Amino acid sequence: MKKPVKKVFSISLSLLVGTILLGAVFYYVGWKNTFDEIGSLHTVGILALAGNVFLTTIMWIIGWWVILRAYGVAIPFRRVIGARLSGFAVSYLTPSLYFGGEPVRALIVADSSSAPITRIFATIVVERFLGGLGLVFFILIGGFFAFISPQVTHAEKEAVLIGVPFISFWMIIGLIDFAGNFKWISRIIRLLGRIFTRWKRGLGRAANKVAETEDEVYTAFTKHWRATLLSLLIQLLANLLVYIRPLVFFYFSSHTILTFPQLSLVFTLAIIMSAVLWVTPGGLGTGEAALIGIFALVGIAKDGAVAFSLSYKFFELLVVAVGLFYLFHKGIRRMWHRVRSSSHRSS
Repeated sequence: MKKPVKKVFSISLSLLVGTILLGAVFYYVGWKNTFDEIGSLHTVGILALAGNVFLTTIMWIIGWWVILRAYGVAIPFRRVIGARLSGFAVSYLTPSLYFGGEPVRALIVADSSSAPITRIFATIVVERFLGGLGLVFFILIGGFFAFISPQVTHAEKEAVLIGVPFISFWMIIGLIDFAGNFKWISRIIRLLGRIFTRWKRGLGRAANKVAETEDEVYTAFTKHWRATLLSLLIQLLANLLVYIRPLVFFYFSSHTILTFPQLSLVFTLAIIMSAVLWVTPGGLGTGEAALIGIFALVGIAKDGAVAFSLSYKFFELLVVAVGLFYLFHKGIRRMWHRVRSSSHRSS
């Protein structure tokens, strides 16, 4: 089976599995109860959810745009919007075992910019890394409340105790590597070239490109530190909007106000579970099943947990639809050929 066909088959299979799981969740919870919970939002609640997703998306776009401008990658803002939404759409729909939408973002920007592709990739690496730092900030808070909460079982506390330090460790390693320009990633690739001599030449070329990107990322922490700090603050705001999503939903659906420790607990466990269970497009089925158990810890009924997930997923899918429309309108194949041709001419 050819690789593209195999990938389409795998994604289709994961979509089928997700649909079956979602059906099982509806059978367990009751689809009528779920949609009654969604209906209880009324117009104001629905607008609040839409506003939360919209503002989160805007924060993502602006955070990356600040980095692009600092690096001198000048493209129209509408192109930044299209690239960011296209990348989000691909990442959202592909299961976690596949590479996300970052190459798509880079391709769209490279198609309308004369900047080196390594510099463009560097802006994406910096933006994703800063987003990860913002995520870790809230995860550490949530991990603390999860560990001291009497509602969290021993097994769940063990998962938090493993997951939080694991995520934090790799973010710290990345921060040290990028800020110190130690080039650990390119060095590892070169080491693999010495071990697997058959691919030594290809791995050597890859290591050189990665080293160039590492140099570009390093400038974010030295030459462009003001823009990097501003982007980090924007990423923190984006994560804060995601953090308060349960508060927004349940306030308008049932006038339930979740406390800061409860929000922290839900946020941290949801992030850890999504990292493990994002094996279907959009976390379909798996996400709803996980949230039933997570929200039960803070006294939220199972129909409310599923309604929460599906409501936000609906607005996220609208963002995904815009990203896919832009991607198909531009033509990913045409952009790839143009970028390859320009890179060959410049070399």
